[in-house]
Amino acid sequence: MDVQQLEKLNELREKGILTEQEFAEQKQKILVQSSTSLQQFFLQTHNYTMLMHLAQLCVFILPVLGWVVPLVMWLSRNEDSTIDRHGKVIFNWILSFVLYAFASLLLTVIIIGFPMLLALMICSIAFTVLGAIKAKDGVIENYPLAIRFFRIDAPETA
Repeated sequence: MDVQQLEKLNELREKGILTEQEFAEQKQKILVQSSTSLQQFFLQTHNYTMLMHLAQLCVFILPVLGWVVPLVMWLSRNEDSTIDRHGKVIFNWILSFVLYAFASLLLTVIIIGFPMLLALMICSIAFTVLGAIKAKDGVIENYPLAIRFFRIDAPETA
């Protein structure tokens, strides 16, 4: 939303240059423009894939959300080959993370599992952020340490 435009518009109304009706019409135009810009941001593939990667961080709000939100985002737009490949990258990591966490939990019996869980959490955050940065740049790459459960096809060239 362009706050400066709205403030200028309000000043013109307060000075009596614009009527209430003209003010309302111009305000509506500005609001429609800014909402269209926001929609375009989310519709751009690189931005969407970046948000898919970052959606994994929802795990800190509610553990299941870190898996459900990227899954819903992936499945809602998986007809786009770029989004589909990013979804596979993300779920390769999520499934790998679950396996590593399970093994670490088993190893907590002999104490080594605790530092492994901590290292796994740090890696998960780092890989998620790095994946989001790469997605924003248009790069599709598996996370380090991710087991390849889903095959990621090479991009189609026209």
